[in-house]
Amino acid sequence: MIESKRDFLEYVMADMKANSVSDNIFKYFNAIYKYLYCLRKVAYLSNTNKCKLRIRLWQLLLNHYSVMTGITIGPNCFGKGLYLPHYGYVVVNPSARFGENCVVQCGVNVSESVSGGDKLYLGAGCKLMIGVSIKTGTIVGANAVVTKSFDEENIVVAGIPAKKISNEGTLSGRVKI
Repeated sequence: MIESKRDFLEYVMADMKANSVSDNIFKYFNAIYKYLYCLRKVAYLSNTNKCKLRIRLWQLLLNHYSVMTGITIGPNCFGKGLYLPHYGYVVVNPSARFGENCVVQCGVNVSESVSGGDKLYLGAGCKLMIGVSIKTGTIVGANAVVTKSFDEENIVVAGIPAKKISNEGTLSGRVKI
């Protein structure tokens, strides 16, 4: 959670690194960078009880980039290092909570009260249903529908409904996150 200006800068720098955005003038042409910056700014302002008008103005800018990119993620849902490789139709309920260094492909839909650990990979088109929990290092396969919680770390789940198919998650070293 972003609770200070220093935290805000750490989150922004980690997001830039995860999304391979260099720290030069061209970063301002990257719509995903702009979206993530606004997302982190709204989280910072909301968590530190800054001026309501400033919060509202940043929320309006966040909504603009949300429409432009097709990405809708609530503030404080993800830790630092969020990687969004593509534009398009990502919906994460504001009550969902995930750790650091997560990858979210396009078409992902996350319901309310979902929780997850660090270094998750959410494959294209996957769905995480209400209240499920996934642990650190989990890979959720493309178009998987996760209807129940998984208590093991470093696994791969896939299918409809999702089932464990492997013990080779992101922590095994085969997938770089």
